[in-house]
Amino acid sequence: MKLPDDDDLFLRAAARENLLTPEQISTGRDLQARMRDMGLLPKPLSEICLERGFLNQEQHQGVAEMVARVKESFRIPGYKLLEKLGRGSMGTVYRARQLNLDRVVAIKILARFLAENPNFVRRFMKEARVIGKLNHPNIVQGFDAGETEGTYYFAMEYCPGPTLLEILNRGGAIDQDRAVHIATQVARALDHAYHQDLVHRDVKPDNIMIAEGGIAKLCDLGLAKDISRASGSTEKGSTMGTPNYISPEQARGEEEVDIRSDIYSLGATLYHAVAGVPPFEGPNPTVIMVKHVNEPPSPPSSIVPDLDSELERILLKMLAKSVKDRYQTPQALLMDLENLRAKRAGAPMPFPAKPAIRPKNR
Repeated sequence: MKLPDDDDLFLRAAARENLLTPEQISTGRDLQARMRDMGLLPKPLSEICLERGFLNQEQHQGVAEMVARVKESFRIPGYKLLEKLGRGSMGTVYRARQLNLDRVVAIKILARFLAENPNFVRRFMKEARVIGKLNHPNIVQGFDAGETEGTYYFAMEYCPGPTLLEILNRGGAIDQDRAVHIATQVARALDHAYHQDLVHRDVKPDNIMIAEGGIAKLCDLGLAKDISRASGSTEKGSTMGTPNYISPEQARGEEEVDIRSDIYSLGATLYHAVAGVPPFEGPNPTVIMVKHVNEPPSPPSSIVPDLDSELERILLKMLAKSVKDRYQTPQALLMDLENLRAKRAGAPMPFPAKPAIRPKNR
């Protein structure tokens, strides 16, 4: 049984109740087409109809419940979908049960309209292969991937905890010791990826899950690049990454980026965690990216006066405009983060200073 498209299910349910006119449906489809033309992921028709007032809240909820009942009956072979967890740039993530092992997993399903584009299918399946290549406690583990009747999916470790972004949106800046602990774990994940010749290229709070026990797990490797060979995944002049956390070289659309770009993005993430705001803000993504390229960040101590001076030094080094002025490897960053954690805990520093190691591909 092919996975029904969310919009198709919504329209079927709404038609059954005579809730929408053909003109309203056409308006919703036109808005989605405009979003695609702008390079954006279109909003679901259900959201558009609610925002436009085509449906009231009660009608919208009733249709959503009908859609949910239909989806409960759908199974990718070997899995049963349980609930929708979220929607990303390439598709929808569900909590599901892997039937043969009787375990709960997260399963990502490529959006229907993207499944018709071979480039997006390749990128989607590449993410599954990248996750399968990595085996680290601070990286979400991949289990399975495949295609069934035109539906592309991959199953991965289910983390019930929130993302770092959800934590920051809910309560603002977090305690600097907690922030450093999270950043240290992500740096370990980057070190593992680095030794597998991978660059993540989209490190940000929304891609860091906080699992039970405070374990940070890096996820969403849809933009990851294998630097051990020419992958052809980045076109000259293209920009990949998220504006609030993008490195200057990614913002400029440079073809070759290495692990130092991930270190910059982790620095922007750590800055947001301790200051409550990203290092640069602006009215639109272009303005923010220009600031990443041209402007120095405000010292985080100007926002958090009691910030540890050593943490500020580490942060500003991670956020250096020139790749040569940043930490050259995740291990070099880890040494300073671990020493900072030891100092703040009153323990002996575990790492003496060592010469910087150059990254592999520069």
